[in-house]
Amino acid sequence: MYSQLLTPINRLLGCATPEGWITEACKPENLAVLLIDHCNCEWKAAATASKLLRKYAVSSQDVVVNMLKPYEFFLFRFNKWSVDEFQRWFFADGVTKASSYDIKAAKQALYLLGKHAAEMPVALAVCEWAETQDYLQHIEMTISASEGSEAVCKPLISRADFAQSDDLIAKMVRLIKEELHHFDQVLEIMRVRNIPYSNLPAGRYAKGLLAQVTTHEPQTLIDKLIVGALIEARSCERFAKLAPYLDEELGRFYVSLLRSEARHYQDYLSLAQAVAGHDISDRIAQLVAAEADLIMTSDAEFRFHSGIPA
Repeated sequence: MYSQLLTPINRLLGCATPEGWITEACKPENLAVLLIDHCNCEWKAAATASKLLRKYAVSSQDVVVNMLKPYEFFLFRFNKWSVDEFQRWFFADGVTKASSYDIKAAKQALYLLGKHAAEMPVALAVCEWAETQDYLQHIEMTISASEGSEAVCKPLISRADFAQSDDLIAKMVRLIKEELHHFDQVLEIMRVRNIPYSNLPAGRYAKGLLAQVTTHEPQTLIDKLIVGALIEARSCERFAKLAPYLDEELGRFYVSLLRSEARHYQDYLSLAQAVAGHDISDRIAQLVAAEADLIMTSDAEFRFHSGIPA
């Protein structure tokens, strides 16, 4: 059914996911960790794309910041929300100086709190207070996570000094929108299954890959794009590996993610090639080997991208 998507991915990756990891992932007691870490992975993918936009492609950083600000409030202040914190986060210079985009970002955060944390008193308190604030009510919006990043930001203006600005913006904005939509979907699956979100320390996978990134430009950007491609490719491969072993609903969901994840890895690779302007197959091979080593070595912590369970 999805072999055409997976064939180039399996050809790119240096190894398949070990059976030991699949066995560990399918244990009922690991479902919460699997979903919470998957949720975090979707967020981190969006955040990584945002950082690339801010550093290399756009002329105004605050525009990109506004795309993720509601999600950062939800995650970084998780279970510590308050009215004061909400106002500081979205209206640091006061409500009178807030733009319509600031207000839309704040309303996107309220959407996340109301949908995914309504049973938590601290979230409920913020949402109830917001209902009494005219400036949070006068813009009529029904924002879903899939359209939220588009709704809360101005048009992005590309930098003139970077030849791939427009291409990077087009690909990364689409990736951000899709990853935030997936983030929302995973949170909803967790809510239905009574799995509360919690702060879960990251595993060694992404950090291990980023340690391989060269520290001088333009190779730094090229390496980051290749690393992005490998993370997306591995995610796609794992979704496909896991789907047959999970319950029907979760299996269908993971299969539904394959197409976008496959496109993301292709976008990253095409951008890396365009920035380099020369053959990068040797560098890709080096980073593929580093990624495979992380997957095939023993790992003390179970995570969505962890290696062989210790």
